Amino acid sequence: MHLNHRMRSNRRRRRHQKRGVGQALSVALVCAPIFLTILALGAFTLGLQTAAAVGRDVPRLDQQKAVVLAQTSRIYAADGTLLAYLYGGENRTVVGGERIPQVVKDALVAVEDERFYQHKGVDLRGVLRALVRDVEAGEIVEGASTITQQLVGNLYLDRRDTSFTRKFREMALAWQLESVMSKDEILDQYLNTVFFGSNAYGIQAAARTYFDKDPKDLTLAEAALLAGLPNAPTAYNPRIHPAAARERRNVVLAKMYSNGFITYEEYRQAAESPLDLAPTSPYTKVQEPYFVAYVRKQLIDMFGEDMVFKGGLTVETTIEPKYQQYAQEAIASTLDRPGDPSAALVAIETRTGYIRAMVGGTDYDSSKFNLAAQGRRQPGSAFKTFALTAAVEMGINPYTTYYESMPLELDIPGSREPWRVKTYGGNYYGTSSLVQATLRSDNTVYAQLALDVGAERIVDVAHRMGITSRLTPNPAIALGGLTYGVSPLEMASAYGTLANQGVHAEPTAILRVKDAEGKVIWEAEPKKTQAISAGVAYVVTRILEQNVERGTGTRARLDRPAAGKTGTAQNYQDAWFCGYTPQVSTAVWVGHPEAQIEMRNVHGIRVTGGSFPAIIWGKFMRQMMKDYPVEDFVRPAVPVEYNYHFTSRFAVDTTSSSDSSSTTLAPPISYPPGYPGTGSTTPPVTTFPPTTPPVTSPPPTTPPTTRPPMPPTTRPPASTFPTGPPPTQTPTTAVPPTSH
Repeated sequence: MHLNHRMRSNRRRRRHQKRGVGQALSVALVCAPIFLTILALGAFTLGLQTAAAVGRDVPRLDQQKAVVLAQTSRIYAADGTLLAYLYGGENRTVVGGERIPQVVKDALVAVEDERFYQHKGVDLRGVLRALVRDVEAGEIVEGASTITQQLVGNLYLDRRDTSFTRKFREMALAWQLESVMSKDEILDQYLNTVFFGSNAYGIQAAARTYFDKDPKDLTLAEAALLAGLPNAPTAYNPRIHPAAARERRNVVLAKMYSNGFITYEEYRQAAESPLDLAPTSPYTKVQEPYFVAYVRKQLIDMFGEDMVFKGGLTVETTIEPKYQQYAQEAIASTLDRPGDPSAALVAIETRTGYIRAMVGGTDYDSSKFNLAAQGRRQPGSAFKTFALTAAVEMGINPYTTYYESMPLELDIPGSREPWRVKTYGGNYYGTSSLVQATLRSDNTVYAQLALDVGAERIVDVAHRMGITSRLTPNPAIALGGLTYGVSPLEMASAYGTLANQGVHAEPTAILRVKDAEGKVIWEAEPKKTQAISAGVAYVVTRILEQNVERGTGTRARLDRPAAGKTGTAQNYQDAWFCGYTPQVSTAVWVGHPEAQIEMRNVHGIRVTGGSFPAIIWGKFMRQMMKDYPVEDFVRPAVPVEYNYHFTSRFAVDTTSSSDSSSTTLAPPISYPPGYPGTGSTTPPVTTFPPTTPPVTSPPPTTPPTTRPPMPPTTRPPASTFPTGPPPTQTPTTAVPPTSH
């Protein structure tokens, strides 16, 4: 009995011993890979340290190619309003220091790298934990890259490469990076590099894209949502998958709580809060799109596309948002019915050349074509101003020079057909001075003037004053019959020359440009040239002042000195008003941008320059000029000298192109008796030798039916004229007249 009991006890002992040995073997077998892994990691770590020490077998951080992060450029208005962002494939603005709050860093560390502040670039414990989980799952379910490893991977390595060699390089570079950068610097660099979805690279772009905030203004819940995005930017995109985004955000919040970054109450409140996204991303919005497109093209011409879309430029412009608003309201309140034509407006400060308003259309989404800067349409009688300027410049006195207002058939050298000219209304006034003809915008008088002044002289004056489009020297140019047309930007610029005492200031849209570090790399220095003499500018201005007061431009009248000219192209297809005060020059065009469509019934009237364009101009300028003191046009110290030979010694040198940088003033002369604008109510009289009859006096008898006996012509050689009408007309049709 006792023996049997001992034998049973021995058998139980042997079974327990076998069971213990089996369990030990099982544990050993299970733990062997882990122990081997630990040994391997220890050896690997020792190898990294040793190799780093001797500088062999691992990549050197200081030998990596320098990385320049693409950054988003910004365009600002003159008052500091952000107009637009410009970026290419990566929308990024690099920020750092206090601009990245601690809550964002805590959220990132909690969800991406809990031991970030304990390891030195490679988290051995994290590698082991990931290995165990991957073994248990039978697949890779957890990576082991630290934030530092992810950073060097983003900067220096191909993320698509999953080989062990690439992983080794990543760990080696991360180890080195931790020795030269602080933890905060690494977090800043990572947060400026990583992709957050929706084309947002970096925390600044992400905060703006989803919440339209700067990072420093993010709440705990918002910071947690952004921190959860880099893991799967598309899957967790809050605008596409709000439920998944909220769940991911709450995972981040839970990790922040478990790691001691926030209290339970903070976790609970943040986890229960709504996503509260911004309605749209500010990067998709552009204020003043026509002006922005105009500036963007200039920037690309100046710096190239890479610099503009990747260089993080800060661009300060001349545009004033409130003047833009005035312009848009003036247009919308005037052309306010379905089917109305469009309008374009440009306002330029005359002394600086700064573009203060530019409205290039009413709907940028429908048409990207900038009518203000790119549109070239027929200016009609608004171009008579350049013929008048050319006449005064060559010595013609507009107050005492007379032509006959009547239907004409004029022979143009080199043309097979006569030039038939008439007034639009069919009204004729007989003998008329140039001043009277200007206030009535008489085509027949200006056609005769064009032959006496010469088309080439008119072209030259227009180019000097600011017209940059190609002009054909055809006499019809005096009436606005152009081959290619002109833009509102050109017309505002050229009329501004008259306001600025004959000095043309080049139109300027960009004030200065700064690089990504805030250093000024370009600053505007508007080119200013004495395009015409101050005396000539003053004479023409006083006539155009009368035109606003009692001529064709009365609907543009202001409560201060203002001058301007109307223009209506053939068949009412284009209508203009171009005018100025001493400080601001504004051009308004009205028409149909899609085609040459006649405007014979808009609000029940035919559209002329004196109707809707003048009304829009007046509405806009009355608002804008509240910011400018009332000034009168400056009377020049040296006026124009009128003479028989049509060669004023005060005219600036003519130029062969629109570049007037070489123009200079001739020697000054004294005022002649009866100078215009001296207060006399009667037309001034020029002084000539008594033995010579004044050829600028009215003819005593009825003039011929074709040309009155006027001052001698100064036509250029016949070969300079076209052999027919402008290209817009058929060869058998005479050049059509334009209207005021």
